[in-house]
Amino acid sequence: MKQTSVKMKETESDKNITPLRKRRESANLTRPDVKRLIGVSERRQADWESGKAMPSLENAAALAKLYGISLKTLFFELGIDVSQIPDDKELVRNNHTSQG
Repeated sequence: MKQTSVKMKETESDKNITPLRKRRESANLTRPDVKRLIGVSERRQADWESGKAMPSLENAAALAKLYGISLKTLFFELGIDVSQIPDDKELVRNNHTSQG
């Protein structure tokens, strides 16, 4: 019984972890690590991870590069509606079609 209650507590706490924090933790990075790598304060990172603030486009690009994901994926995880943004493959296909 104890194991089940412990597991439930872990699951409940996992629900409170935002996608951006999950990305950072999955990359085995701490906030001080991210500060060192992209030059953003730990306080600012905490604001992003809690949803109190959104990263600037420059910082979003740095985060996407750091985590090895597209900006579209990052924006989706930040709660931005990206449904009308074409995928990169669609952009390449459309550019080749229009050029020639």
